[in-house]
Amino acid sequence: MRSLISVLLLFWLVSLTPAQAAESRKELGLRLDALTQRLMVLEERMLTGDPAAIRLGQRIDDLEAQLRNQVGENERLRFENSRQRNDIDALRRELDLLNQDMSAARKDAATARRAVGTYITGGDGAMIAPPQIADETHADADADQVMSGAEARFGEARQLLENGFFDQAYASLDGFVIDFPKDKLAGEALFWLGEIEMVRGNPSDAAQQYLASLKDFRKGKRAPDAMVKLAAAFSRMGDKAEACRTLKLFPKEYPKASEAVRTKADIEHRRAGCAG
Repeated sequence: MRSLISVLLLFWLVSLTPAQAAESRKELGLRLDALTQRLMVLEERMLTGDPAAIRLGQRIDDLEAQLRNQVGENERLRFENSRQRNDIDALRRELDLLNQDMSAARKDAATARRAVGTYITGGDGAMIAPPQIADETHADADADQVMSGAEARFGEARQLLENGFFDQAYASLDGFVIDFPKDKLAGEALFWLGEIEMVRGNPSDAAQQYLASLKDFRKGKRAPDAMVKLAAAFSRMGDKAEACRTLKLFPKEYPKASEAVRTKADIEHRRAGCAG
């Protein structure tokens, strides 16, 4: 800085006439000495702890500390996200296993119910031969009777649900799925079981019911609703990524879904913050 000032002064002196330069040489020398002294004072203040310099250094230290803390926080969040992802994967595997266990349990329960009924009537299920069907007309009549029984059971469960008796409706729907696991209404019953779990605030249990409905009754009446509600359950569980993946598959899986269901899918899409 001193050399710069000297160069500027020298340039100015050169531009003057010899007479002017002679007259001003002494004055310029004094001004140059004064500027030099001021520069020395400023340098000394910087070296000996000028308050402004100290504040600037402290601010820089604070910013560096904040940056280190932010880096540490980002690493912690990355670890938490990874752990949550692993937990969700584990939960999904558990749901698959639970679905398998539920299917096996329903078969066992149906077998047990038949065995209990045979015992009450005094028969021996192992020894009594199945009744002979006289003709196809008789077989169709029996099938219609079973179907009517399934529809009646399902209607009773839906009536309980519509009247707000959720616990009784849940038990009735669950019993229906056990007694009529292959009936087309079983998929709808599983859907309503999921709805009750959502009302109860159990999104993981609801997801289990929706998955069972989609797995066994993929083309059922309530299948499009079940897929949208499955995404909603994932979102409630905090798995936004899985919710978005499910919603992305929805239009491909059910391109002819009703407008009402598509509207629900759009709402869940926005709630989950999905891209696109």
